[in-house]
Amino acid sequence: MLDYCLDQTPLTFVDGYVQRLTAPGLGIEIDEHAVRTADKRGHAWRSPTWRHPDGSYAEW
Repeated sequence: MLDYCLDQTPLTFVDGYVQRLTAPGLGIEIDEHAVRTADKRGHAWRSPTWRHPDGSYAEW
């Protein structure tokens, strides 16, 4: 998600938490150009395939 933020500092973790966002809306500004570029590229996410030591398929 940080790849699409213009300013990543509002999402900095302090003591394991993100501080309350005080800007309007979501509290962050989205880099619309980066989002549109990623949309044109599409996604390439694939579900991981796990195998047991003997090579057999392991279910989630």
